[in-house]
Amino acid sequence: MVDSLSQLIAQYGYLAIALGCFFEGETAVLLGMVAAHKGILITGLVWLSATVGTIAGDNIWFHVGRRMGRPALARRPQWHAKATRVEALLERYGALIMIGFRFLYAMRSVTPFVLGSLGVSAWRFFFYDVIGTLIWSTTVSVIAYHLAHAVDKAIAHIHNIEQIALIIVILAAGAGGLIYYLRRR
Repeated sequence: MVDSLSQLIAQYGYLAIALGCFFEGETAVLLGMVAAHKGILITGLVWLSATVGTIAGDNIWFHVGRRMGRPALARRPQWHAKATRVEALLERYGALIMIGFRFLYAMRSVTPFVLGSLGVSAWRFFFYDVIGTLIWSTTVSVIAYHLAHAVDKAIAHIHNIEQIALIIVILAAGAGGLIYYLRRR
């Protein structure tokens, strides 16, 4: 079972990371780095998958926003507040928003869509998106790599605690059985 799961991760892990980063990627990168730490995936390819998936997702959302435009935002009231926020941030910070939007909670998918609907140049968006994605994917990958190491240590520690707990339960059951036996006599 474990071998077949490892083979499945090795075969489709990079694609899963790219697809995960297409929408929201931190969890996908963390799971990829855990697999890399276990030797199933390669760290650099986890980063590359996250980078490619993020750029693809951002640019597809951007072009959907370009195509659907303002009417689509009007039909989605939950996006309207976010769109207004993106517009205000874009006016205030310009290119920095196109570089750093993926670091803003719950703005990752909406921002490219809104930027597309605002008529931002596709090449300008792509240029800043690549810069922002490289910063994001590198930062998240490094953090995830270190978290994966910590997760591995925690799991090993939990495994040790489980063994100790099992010994305690066996000893307690044995002591309880002995006490029960002695009281009955």
